[in-house]
Amino acid sequence: MLVVLVISMLITGAIYSSYISQQRSFTAQDQVAEMNSTSRISLSIIANDLRETGFGLLENGSFNINGFTQVMTLTDNTNAPDQITLVGAFRKAATLCSNGSGQAIQPEDTFLILAPPGDSKVLDDINTTDKRNISIAGITYGVVVSGGGSQLRIQLQDPVGNTFPLYTDLNGNNVCDDGEGLPVYLIEDHTYQVVGNELQRVKRLNGPTPEVETIAQNIEDLQFALINNNTVRVNILASTERPDPNFQGMGNPPGTIENRNLPATNDGLRRRWWQMEVSVRNL
Repeated sequence: MLVVLVISMLITGAIYSSYISQQRSFTAQDQVAEMNSTSRISLSIIANDLRETGFGLLENGSFNINGFTQVMTLTDNTNAPDQITLVGAFRKAATLCSNGSGQAIQPEDTFLILAPPGDSKVLDDINTTDKRNISIAGITYGVVVSGGGSQLRIQLQDPVGNTFPLYTDLNGNNVCDDGEGLPVYLIEDHTYQVVGNELQRVKRLNGPTPEVETIAQNIEDLQFALINNNTVRVNILASTERPDPNFQGMGNPPGTIENRNLPATNDGLRRRWWQMEVSVRNL
């Protein structure tokens, strides 16, 4: 009985040890998959914003979007993650219907009537403070000085400077519907930064109510480089959330990413370095 008991304990111990090893391996692979997925999506989000940067702004004019007067503002750090602010018409905010009198828009018009986006009843994305900069069809840049919110009739600081047709009432309800006129985009600033280990996108950084959105966690570094005057190289260094005991000391980051030197580590974190070059069409 003692022999049988000892053999049973050895077999049980071997099975338990194998189970623990497999569980650790599964957990490590699960973390690696999560790291690759979230960091890759983050890279795509930044790349998409870079491609739209500058869209809807005056090609040879001045603007001030919540304190930013350049299409792209890059803060280059040699001992910390970089920060970049992009300005452009990133999202549709409304549909252009007519001028303030319900007629086709003329170059001298400053009053416009808009339709809210989607099923909304108000112009949620347009106001006279931090969301006052708009673009009509990517052609005309304007600053809203009155209206917005529940007031679908807005006034621009300057005349539109272009002729736009009256909307077409495709569904015959005699109401200016979203999608039946020219798109109106909200021009805003998107700042990408790393705080702690979170990659954040901050909208309207200098506005009264900035929106902070966490794009990804466990991001150790974010680096940018401007090359050829119209191309930006984006670098993201991600790590797993928890260390892998079987990977101790083997997950060192690259020695250098752009102009930042990264120290070697002795932890068990697995890391992934992504790099992509993005052409900025409207820079």
